[in-house]
Amino acid sequence: MKKSLLILTPNPAHPSHHGRWPAVLDAYRAAFAGFEVHAQPWSEPLTEGYDLVLPLVAWGYHNAPDDFRRALAYIKAKGHRLLNPPEIVSWNVDKSYLRDLAEGGIRIVPTLFADALTPDVLSRARADFGQNALVLKPRISAGAKKTLVWEGADVPAEAPQADAMLQPFMPAIQSEGEWSLIFFGGDFSHAVLKTPKPGDFRSQPDYDAHLRVQTPPVAAVELAYQTLEYVGQTLLYARVDMVRNAAGAFCLMELELIEPDLYLKYEDAAPARLSHAVEHALGLCGHHH
Repeated sequence: MKKSLLILTPNPAHPSHHGRWPAVLDAYRAAFAGFEVHAQPWSEPLTEGYDLVLPLVAWGYHNAPDDFRRALAYIKAKGHRLLNPPEIVSWNVDKSYLRDLAEGGIRIVPTLFADALTPDVLSRARADFGQNALVLKPRISAGAKKTLVWEGADVPAEAPQADAMLQPFMPAIQSEGEWSLIFFGGDFSHAVLKTPKPGDFRSQPDYDAHLRVQTPPVAAVELAYQTLEYVGQTLLYARVDMVRNAAGAFCLMELELIEPDLYLKYEDAAPARLSHAVEHALGLCGHHH
């Protein structure tokens, strides 16, 4: 009998439910052709048993992080198997996980966390980072929402008002771009280099960034493995985003473990690799490598 997978989808009450996620779900259905694939909103209780629950399309969780964490706790309490694991997914909801990684010795983009943005906080960040251009973003967000580059002394109205993070703007984003390294079952699959369109700083495809699969530099792969090692368990899937600093060293921007774009359509072998990682997690195949 085919093993059953449940893919979590957006909460119908949230704006993200009106987005392009059905196409994303279809891509996963195609990748998981060897399984019986079900889908339901993450906000609804699970009423049946599934071999594996995947939060791969749980878009909009950042609109209701507490509800999302409660849903994860419920899934775990009911004995369902969720991968990535619920406690790791819960940790990954809030970007303050970057602080944990930095304390664990991982080189991240320098980050200052602030409960509220004030002119004082802005000037402190500029003193810390030694530069004027700051990136302001919410600690809980997705897809560059409410993210802006700011050089003014006052706090802009469109910036996050609470639980913000401040980072130096990294010029390498606009020259080389941002690297995303994708891993399935702890193994490197492929890397995508994303360069914003001229005049923009956002490297998401939604903002017409230029994306291509490219062999990542060894130093990028090393940083990615260090980051995954910090997590301390084999993850079913992970996307490790990084950018070079002024000295040319890679710095972690984000570790995406909930519903990242895994750029399956950019690498022909990627869907099969993801499917194989699921088989492996379910114990359906012998040890690989």
